Amino acid sequence: MNLTNLSKKERGSLAIDFTEAEQKVGFPLCEGIKSLYTRSFGEMDISVLNLSEKVHIKPQGTRWDTWFSFNNCEGNCEVMLSMPGSEKELADFIAYGFREWTGGNDFGKRMMIGSLFVNIGDICILLNNDTGKVEWIDCGYGYFDTYDENPNGVLADSIEEFLGFFE
Repeated sequence: MNLTNLSKKERGSLAIDFTEAEQKVGFPLCEGIKSLYTRSFGEMDISVLNLSEKVHIKPQGTRWDTWFSFNNCEGNCEVMLSMPGSEKELADFIAYGFREWTGGNDFGKRMMIGSLFVNIGDICILLNNDTGKVEWIDCGYGYFDTYDENPNGVLADSIEEFLGFFE
């Protein structure tokens, strides 16, 4: 399934109980995570986004606001979200998404949900459990163990807004 098809699926298409996943991570999951993972299971195809800083990056008033244009990353880029294969895998999948990408560092309650593939490499797509915002971080630059020392920012204020990029 590609992101265009996923964006057309209604939240709640799958009746999912997130209790086990919340127990594994140790906190309640935000509505954005529940919205994303009640739409579909299975592998996602790579989708293409015509990335524009003015359209797809929400300015945060930091030096990273122009990271994509500075690195000539605007234009077509590939995007892939990670999805669990089945409800049986969901709790472990979510726990993995919160923990594995951090290398054991405390980057807050952010779940890696996918990647942007641009000319400078992979950029992680995160869902911030505290704010519900879809964020990006380039862990291939900066000081990996300090979140704010890595280029980072906000793609969308919600998972619905992010999926809307592909409608």
